[in-house]
Amino acid sequence: MSISTLANWVCRAFQLLFGIVILGLSVTLIRGHHWGALPATLGYAAFLGGVTIIAALIGIAAVWITFLEGIVGMAIDVFAALLNIAGGIALAIKMRGVTCNIKDNDFDDIENGFKAVYNELFNGGCMKFQKVTSCWVMSQPWSASKMENTIEGHCRESSADMVFMFLVAALFLVTAGLAFLRKRKGY
Repeated sequence: MSISTLANWVCRAFQLLFGIVILGLSVTLIRGHHWGALPATLGYAAFLGGVTIIAALIGIAAVWITFLEGIVGMAIDVFAALLNIAGGIALAIKMRGVTCNIKDNDFDDIENGFKAVYNELFNGGCMKFQKVTSCWVMSQPWSASKMENTIEGHCRESSADMVFMFLVAALFLVTAGLAFLRKRKGY
């Protein structure tokens, strides 16, 4: 087994694993949304998890199905990488300016707490009641620490989702590069 074949197998295994992680984190965030319409970013993140799993499985199948080698495989890898980069950027934009250390910022950084509570990825959804916006996480009969833990957990899950999207995009670009080098050398 050549080094490029071994590298391809390792990259494909991590792509599959990261796709499962992206899908799992996204579904967890979706299940934490209770009020109002689901943010499109969360639906797209779950879609990306599925696409990543399928693309990784196609890459693994390319070992036995020659049609999937070469340009077709490279195109699938580059397309999956671009989709994951777009998803990572979308989550980064939605999380802009929020740090996940909610408890540490009680009175030092009220703006961060406000951004976190009203962030649609973390708060479980918001609704307007007689000109007052209320979010699901604030409506629960919880203690302040339970609310902080919920928001902080969703924030960390969103951050991890974003990081895994960028990591798997890099892996797809690596496997596309390996396929390009194999095609160029003719083996």
